[in-house]
Amino acid sequence: MGDDTRSFTSDPIQSGGPDRELVSGEEIRRRVQERIDAHPGLRSSDAAVIAPMPKPTASESPNGCNWTMHYLGQFPGCEPIIDDIVELVQHEANIAGPGALR
Repeated sequence: MGDDTRSFTSDPIQSGGPDRELVSGEEIRRRVQERIDAHPGLRSSDAAVIAPMPKPTASESPNGCNWTMHYLGQFPGCEPIIDDIVELVQHEANIAGPGALR
């Protein structure tokens, strides 16, 4: 009825959300790994902490991120630090869908 001036935006998973870049899974893994390598508490760890590839989630999380990393149980004692690092990167980037990156 009449002039509807509402603007519609695309789904955050596709757009990357308001502040997220759309990047490849490898780029997300690289960003997490760089922060792991730079963290003093993880650098001094006896175990080599290697970031796994992120996995797309079936649906968008409440924070707008469309991926997660599965590493639980692989790095005992280091997981709280890794959780914080993953959370930081989740606020920066979403995985781009097929064909979104060129």
